[in-house]
Amino acid sequence: MVAAIGVGAAFVLGGSSGGAGGLEDDGAHTLTTPKTVVVEYQRVGEGNQVSGSDTAKDMEKSGVKGGTAVVGQWSTADFSNYDPEDPSSLPSQSELLTAKGMTMVGGYGKIADPQDTLDKFFASIQKQVKDSSTSDTGTMQNAELVGEPEEVEIDGAVAKCQSTKSTNALTKKESTDWFCAWADYSTVAMVSPGDNNGTGVGKDTAVDLTTKLREEVRVKA
Repeated sequence: MVAAIGVGAAFVLGGSSGGAGGLEDDGAHTLTTPKTVVVEYQRVGEGNQVSGSDTAKDMEKSGVKGGTAVVGQWSTADFSNYDPEDPSSLPSQSELLTAKGMTMVGGYGKIADPQDTLDKFFASIQKQVKDSSTSDTGTMQNAELVGEPEEVEIDGAVAKCQSTKSTNALTKKESTDWFCAWADYSTVAMVSPGDNNGTGVGKDTAVDLTTKLREEVRVKA
């Protein structure tokens, strides 16, 4: 499967700064996991809403009140017949080697300070990427953060992106890929695009895919 940052669905307390500037509150929204997104990406399995008292508490620490966590994954490979208990049901090796994918981890609720929530959420992502560098499990091996987070423009939200260097578990190729996260007054999410061709996902591509995915998964409550 296409490499994706395995950050789970936890909203962990991190650093904070500033407000959201001139960002406007356009009302309550939720996050969904449509079957098809950005034209060619098909959902892998079912989209998941992660509930429970621990998740709610973690989200509240990041400034999301009454929060519901959402996780979704999409791929250009055909996973419609995939059974996790039957490895033979995976798409063919040739299809996987040319596949692209996206993982979204986020949540929705009431967010008073989007910038503060983004900073805390991004800090939790960075921590989990660093922790993954000491683990041999998952689709990213020896993952490491590259450089510092960079603020980017996504209409209606505050957003940051950063790159990681990792070895793809399927192809064993090393690549540098960018991931992005946004926050507004009702949603916050990380989007991690990836591919298996070894060329990596650049910053502009990551911002473009994050912007397009946000427009499709974020719906009025």
